[in-house]
Amino acid sequence: MITFNPNTTFAIVKNWKDHIRNYAAIQRAAVFVVTLAVIYIFVPEQGLFKYEYQLNQPWKHDKLLAPFEFGILKSEAEIQKEKESIIASQPLVFSYKSENTDEVLAKFGQSVHARLPDTIHICDSAMIAISEIMANQLSKGLLARNELGDVNLKPFDKVLIEFNGELRTSENDLLPKINTIISAVDSGLAFEADSLCKSILYQAAVESVKPNTHYNDSLTKRLTDLAINDIITIVGKVDRGTAIIDRGEMVNAEKFAALESLRKEYGNRVISETGIQWSIVGEMGLIIILIGLLILFVYLNENRLFNDPRPLTLTLSLVGVAFIVSSLSFKSDVLSIYVIPLGITPLLLRMFYDIKVSLFTHFISTLIIALFITNPLEFIVIQMSALSFATLYQAASTRRSRMLTTALIVFISYSVIYSLVSLAQNGNWSAIDTGIFGWIAINALLCMLVFPLIYLVEKVFGYTSETTLLELSESSQPLLKELAIKAPGTFQHSLQVANLCEKVAGTIGGNATLLRTAAMYHDVGKMSDPQFFIENQLPDNNPHDDLEPTESAQIIVNHVKKGIDLCLNANLPMDIIQFIQTHHGTSTVRFFLKKAQENAKSQGLTVDESLFSYPGPTPKTKEQAILMMADSVEAASRTLKKYDKDSINQLVDGLVDYQRNEGQFEDAPITFQDISAAKRALKLALHGIFHQRISYD
Repeated sequence: MITFNPNTTFAIVKNWKDHIRNYAAIQRAAVFVVTLAVIYIFVPEQGLFKYEYQLNQPWKHDKLLAPFEFGILKSEAEIQKEKESIIASQPLVFSYKSENTDEVLAKFGQSVHARLPDTIHICDSAMIAISEIMANQLSKGLLARNELGDVNLKPFDKVLIEFNGELRTSENDLLPKINTIISAVDSGLAFEADSLCKSILYQAAVESVKPNTHYNDSLTKRLTDLAINDIITIVGKVDRGTAIIDRGEMVNAEKFAALESLRKEYGNRVISETGIQWSIVGEMGLIIILIGLLILFVYLNENRLFNDPRPLTLTLSLVGVAFIVSSLSFKSDVLSIYVIPLGITPLLLRMFYDIKVSLFTHFISTLIIALFITNPLEFIVIQMSALSFATLYQAASTRRSRMLTTALIVFISYSVIYSLVSLAQNGNWSAIDTGIFGWIAINALLCMLVFPLIYLVEKVFGYTSETTLLELSESSQPLLKELAIKAPGTFQHSLQVANLCEKVAGTIGGNATLLRTAAMYHDVGKMSDPQFFIENQLPDNNPHDDLEPTESAQIIVNHVKKGIDLCLNANLPMDIIQFIQTHHGTSTVRFFLKKAQENAKSQGLTVDESLFSYPGPTPKTKEQAILMMADSVEAASRTLKKYDKDSINQLVDGLVDYQRNEGQFEDAPITFQDISAAKRALKLALHGIFHQRISYD
């Protein structure tokens, strides 16, 4: 965390991380261990199977003999079909409640007596007869059909009725319904002579009848689960030593089932025979080597990234998440591996790092996942080819507006390469599984999640993506618009510095997008007092003529602090603000320092050079060093009287060598070779800007 005091000096406030020696190394080691632990947890149970095979493809290996006796398992699709059949055919279970029958009969009697005076008993015998009819009907079970929701019982559907713990089977059509009970009551009253009794008993029955047998969902599910658990998963047996398949034989459905059963049983058998999970040891050993290669690649190719613990944290996190999501397809015959949006890893990393890092990370992630795929070669070819196309396309333009095009590139790349691989393997177009294209379409749409994920990574890891940098570098940004209005000369200077930075980055390496954006903002602090900076001054109108050298120097130096304040208020990323801090390093304002020294010498005084020095720090990255060189060279080039080859070469050599001799590049990972190449690039760029023009006078 960096704070600024009123005297424009910079103070570094240390947090708890600064007090831990090798904090970055500890964090990298922790991330490495956590990634391995996560992968270990989600590794498939069966061990690695050394044979590669595909349905309806010839067997490419030697004759395979069964290493042990094992059962041929039904496929997941077959088991799922049986489950669906059991669920569809399972009779619904209803529970008969005798207390509900007693309640109906009691209510019937109460309703009858409520309609007749207590002294009249002429209907008693008929009431007893109707009660017996109702009791007989209700004893069969009157179903509460309104509790079934969308379930529509057909006439001949079987139902189970629980009577005191005993299940009885019946057909729906044979069970009484409310209208059949009322019809039975009406028939029983046909011979009743007294019309008053007949009417009262009928009305009382209509009011009283209600279901006494209710749907028992828990018991229905329990019986269904018991039936599913009784599914026989083994359809055959292979004895030890039996030939399963020979080289050149076609892997038909029968042999494919035997091979799948052997693969699933293989890991468990190895464990049971040796007592040690050697397959897990081998798998994790391979994974450790692959992740170690990824770390080594980052170290050798992006040393700046390796010294910062965040890149490996993000990279290994994405590798771990990709494996977790892919493990879902390992355990399912329903989900295809091609629905997993593995493209998010390279596409997201490309937003923050060099394309080499993004593609190599995807390569390692693909290899780790391929260890557990039935057809690893096909998987690697399709994943690497298809997503390399998409990542290379995204590298050409990281704008969010092209996310739909990126998704389309993912879909087209996957589809074309999958079709070609299938054609090469099968020799005909009809063998292509068209259902895969649906999974690929879902994959392509899911890859669009990379764009909202950019914001998450920026917030969590404190990064600035190339997409955000491109947007910030546009001249329509509020701070840059204000700079163009208040200090047009500085704005033009910033544009020229941005162009020079891009040319140098193209020569010695570096993030050109970051450099261009930083160059556009590096001098925004000059907006406060634009007239004090030469690029904004009119001829013969220099306000420094009326100031003491110390005052002039403080105005010049303070543009760094003011620029930082403006960018902080505008919520610009710290990546940009760090360029503002370092683009002058700890150098001095030499013109005013020399002027002050001449004045002091005539008076016999000494000059405090700290008043003429920028607060720093010096550049810490190659990009910051490039900006320092480009800024000083561009500004000084405006003062040249002659724009010939010699004067430009002397200017560049003198300024850059002075900065190097002053130790401005000591903290930056930039070599003497890089500095020499940077000088050549700057000279070439300036020659192009100030080339001799033909006079048309």
